[in-house]
Amino acid sequence: MSTETNQTKMVIPNKDKELFEAVQLIFGLYLIPIVCIPGLIGNILCIIVFITTSMQRFLTTQFLLFLAILDTIKLSNDLLYSIVLIIQAFDQEFGKKLFLILYRYCHYINTVSTLCAAWLTLFVAIESLFLGLPVSFRYEIVPFSTINQTLNDSDSPIRVSKFGSSRFFRVYSIVMDIIRAIIPSFLLFYLNTRIVYLLCRMKSSAGTAFYRLTISLIIIIGCFICCYFPDALLSLVLNMGYIDESYQKRAIREISDFFITLNSAINFLVYFSISYTFRRSILRLFERKTKSYYPTTYADIIQRQRQQQQQQQQEQQEPLNNMGNMV
Repeated sequence: MSTETNQTKMVIPNKDKELFEAVQLIFGLYLIPIVCIPGLIGNILCIIVFITTSMQRFLTTQFLLFLAILDTIKLSNDLLYSIVLIIQAFDQEFGKKLFLILYRYCHYINTVSTLCAAWLTLFVAIESLFLGLPVSFRYEIVPFSTINQTLNDSDSPIRVSKFGSSRFFRVYSIVMDIIRAIIPSFLLFYLNTRIVYLLCRMKSSAGTAFYRLTISLIIIIGCFICCYFPDALLSLVLNMGYIDESYQKRAIREISDFFITLNSAINFLVYFSISYTFRRSILRLFERKTKSYYPTTYADIIQRQRQQQQQQQQEQQEPLNNMGNMV
């Protein structure tokens, strides 16, 4: 009986390992580079456009500029993970060493970028709700009643340290997950519904640049909630990490991390498809200033000579007219 149980215990981790390697191959080697490379190009274009004078007149674009910078850092970090996996596919020993060296630093950068992006998205929503939309209601009567509302079977050599397995770190991780995604998600959901409600009442500004920018902001907030909330639940409720977990949990974590990467890459598509000002600024970056050349004919030469003669005659008559006025 003991030998049969040992065999079943050996078979289950092998199946989980095969599942994890398949998920890592699909998401890490194929989907993440496909998403990260266009996302990096789009975020760099967003940074260039938000710096231009045509987009700086909106206060929201200042927040979106910093959000694009954070998304660029996040996508660069994820693309580095895919590069390490590609190296590991060719040279497994060197790839594992490189992964062990970079994991701690990349995990820290990933946590900081997602934390800043979460609260920056929340501040963008607060700014649009309390600073942007009330301006459009300056000449409309809005009832106060609608506004007055309260607002461990892994074979990795990396192991959890004593601090990582302590109760203090568990409390710290719970607090960080709540701050990173739970609180911003609930507040963003409430603010997003308020923005949609007020935007539906704002009939006079439909089609304007501010209206379209606000619509793009609503879509960005919705994508943020859908992509960040599952990852936060995995960390908060199930206490699920990555490197110290089983292959089955690591496979689930690969999928949830991919959705966070996807959220950082789709903002450019939202801006380009909705905002006319952003689309026009992007097209201006790729327009070539061509010089206009006109063919000169014999009639043009004669006309220029006549114009020069008329100018010379006017210059000669001006002193005579001045003398006549003096007399």
